[in-house]
Amino acid sequence: MTGAEKASSLANFIEVAWRDLGEPCSARTIDMACSFAEVRRRAFDPTTAVLAHGDAHAWNTLVVPGDGPGRFKFVDPDGLFIERAYDLAISMREWGAELLAGDPVSLARRRCRQLARLTGVQPEPIWQWGFIERTSNGLLLLKLGLESLAHEFLAVADAWARADPPWPRIRASNLGQL
Repeated sequence: MTGAEKASSLANFIEVAWRDLGEPCSARTIDMACSFAEVRRRAFDPTTAVLAHGDAHAWNTLVVPGDGPGRFKFVDPDGLFIERAYDLAISMREWGAELLAGDPVSLARRRCRQLARLTGVQPEPIWQWGFIERTSNGLLLLKLGLESLAHEFLAVADAWARADPPWPRIRASNLGQL
């Protein structure tokens, strides 16, 4: 699946699931997630895309025994042809309880800037994919009956949606500058 296809499929899922589940989070959150998905769809560039894991979270990470400290392998890949920011953004959807224990916006902005600094990837695409993933996963968890965890995901997404974006929004008129 390409980054453009992933963005489109997530936007479609978000819109349908939100309606089907009785609108469990704010319309602003859904609008922002779908808007970000459209930006990421349009930003897909096969000349800079990479083969990404697609679900690089802590539970898909194994320690390599006997290979020295700090050696890990990812398992259970989804496999996407997508921008580098996508796999980095998966960690933006994690640690909801920790984010809600403090200021979820400033803590997430700090995490996003750190990911950008460590990897050289711009923070805005990391933030946008993280927002999309947090929203879609919250809705999926709710659909699966995991209400407490789902509400945690969606509470963070709602908090992020209420805040000013941490970086200027990319408008359709300047997508060619990406």
